[in-house]
Amino acid sequence: MGRSLRSKVRWVYAGVLVLVLGLVVAQYVVLSTIETRLQQGDVVAELLQDSLEMRRFEKKFYSTGEHGDLAAARDHAEAALERVRDNEEALARHATTGELDELRGALETYRSGLERYPGLAGAQRQEVIESIRNAGGEASALTKVLSQRERESLRTGVQVSRTELLVATGIVLLLVLLGGWWLARRILAPLRSMEEQLRAIGAGTRSRLTAPTRDRELVSFTRAFNGMLDELDARQADLRRSERLAALGVLVSGVAHELNNPLGNISTALQLVSEEGPGGDPVLLQEWLQQAEGETSRAQNIVRGLLMYSRQQPQSPRREECRPLGTILDGALDLVRATLPVERIDMRIDSALQVTVDPERLQQVFVNLLRNAFEAGGEEVEVRIQAQRGRLGDLRPGTGEHVVGDLLTRDAATPVVRIAIDDDGPGIPEAALDHVFEPFFRGREEGSGSGLGLFVAQEIVQDHGGAIGVSRCPLGGTRFHLWLPCDCEDEDRT
Repeated sequence: MGRSLRSKVRWVYAGVLVLVLGLVVAQYVVLSTIETRLQQGDVVAELLQDSLEMRRFEKKFYSTGEHGDLAAARDHAEAALERVRDNEEALARHATTGELDELRGALETYRSGLERYPGLAGAQRQEVIESIRNAGGEASALTKVLSQRERESLRTGVQVSRTELLVATGIVLLLVLLGGWWLARRILAPLRSMEEQLRAIGAGTRSRLTAPTRDRELVSFTRAFNGMLDELDARQADLRRSERLAALGVLVSGVAHELNNPLGNISTALQLVSEEGPGGDPVLLQEWLQQAEGETSRAQNIVRGLLMYSRQQPQSPRREECRPLGTILDGALDLVRATLPVERIDMRIDSALQVTVDPERLQQVFVNLLRNAFEAGGEEVEVRIQAQRGRLGDLRPGTGEHVVGDLLTRDAATPVVRIAIDDDGPGIPEAALDHVFEPFFRGREEGSGSGLGLFVAQEIVQDHGGAIGVSRCPLGGTRFHLWLPCDCEDEDRT
């Protein structure tokens, strides 16, 4: 297993710390260098000040004759000479050895002349004055040269220090940027890769997580996460198995209950016929036999409904097929024309309106809904079928409508086709509206229908990604709404 993310972060942190410390040290060195140059500058400035003061008191002595001025000039010359002797190393940065020797000799000659001057007279005194002037002028000139060189050296040193500081700062910034790039490549990029994989797993387009690097934390997380996925898959498989067993139990229980009633009635009728015997009342015998035949038909309807439901399950909608809704409805009417009064069906469908469905399965939905309407209201019932296309947000269910299906949770801009099937029959009791799509539920008297027609209809609609709803109808009976996603354009739009 490779290095951990923690160690990489530590290395980057340590590198940044070293760079910061390096920058601090560089700044300290620069400031120390400037401080040293300033101290050297103070020595040169004080030496220049002494040379200027000794010349000032010298000139003042010539004009006033005060011996105090002569002593002051001698004291400044002595101070300058001592400053040269004590700071030869610092002054050597700005003057050659020969220039320092000349300065030292000029100061000694100047001081010696000032000491000899009081004891001389006449021509000797004039000769000493000339010697003092020459030595003082030479010393002043040399100190001025040293001062100029010192200022120039200080200016150059400051410029060099500034350049060095800027270069050091630039190098530190460059290394910090390189460290950030390395950190992003070695740490952030793998984390982003894992984030994208997690999103893909959440979207269902990926089933496993792959570690983008061999870092210990990422490998451990990947193993743990994949183990969790395996555990979830196993639990979901167990849950699906339990759900199938539970659904099978409910189905078997419902079938047993639904078949037990007609079988019991058949058994009772046949038992009465057996007890009556051949010499019994022909009218009663005929009535009991007809009752047994009716219950047999009822059991056949239940079995037929189960077979119809079982045939629907393995199929899947062909969403790529766009068909005119009117054509699909015409096909459904042809299927029930022999058993239902289709002339009492008012169909108001735009011929250009198309839906994306499996035509045969959608016809089964319409057949079940039409049979339900006529079985509930009789042959005198009036049925009206309408449809419109629009956005889901404009075609949502009304108040009190009971709807099944996930389509209505989608974005309001989703294009849909809403189909309304209304009848003026007796309608469904309000308390029963929540149960009409359950298997084996009947809103009419016991013995009519299989109780699976509406259940099968809602299964087919949901397989198409749609929704179905039921409510009371303005005509007085029942209204069924179908919402189907529409992925194709109408013919008049193309």
